[in-house]
Amino acid sequence: MVRNKQRDCFARLQAHGHRLTRPRRSIIETLITQSRAMTASDLHRALAARGVSLASIYRTLELLTRLGLAEPVRQAGEEARYIVCQPGHHHHVICTRCWHVADVDACLIEPVAAAIHDATSFEIDSHILEFYGRCRACQR
Repeated sequence: MVRNKQRDCFARLQAHGHRLTRPRRSIIETLITQSRAMTASDLHRALAARGVSLASIYRTLELLTRLGLAEPVRQAGEEARYIVCQPGHHHHVICTRCWHVADVDACLIEPVAAAIHDATSFEIDSHILEFYGRCRACQR
């Protein structure tokens, strides 16, 4: 599963005309294998020994986000954390202790978006929904 996710991400990056450099590969591999939301500082600590600079990490995170290959996860007062995402609409459940992230494929918010449209006459283009809690390991 991890290998497939890495291969898909690498292929999507290259399909958009971007080179798969050693630093980009390392950043993507780390985000996927860690299976948790990571800050640029977290990534730098993990990858500095491989010669990946903090500037490369910020540039790569910005590129991945712009291409829809990663998403920032934010909590008030904290540095943004990033996760590599599957394509298509989905939501996340995020552990507030270890930052493990799981995708939630089902979107149950569509009826709420329809009700908001009816109440406000806004044309709803998109929405973001993230759930925060403690994963099974952190509950112990």
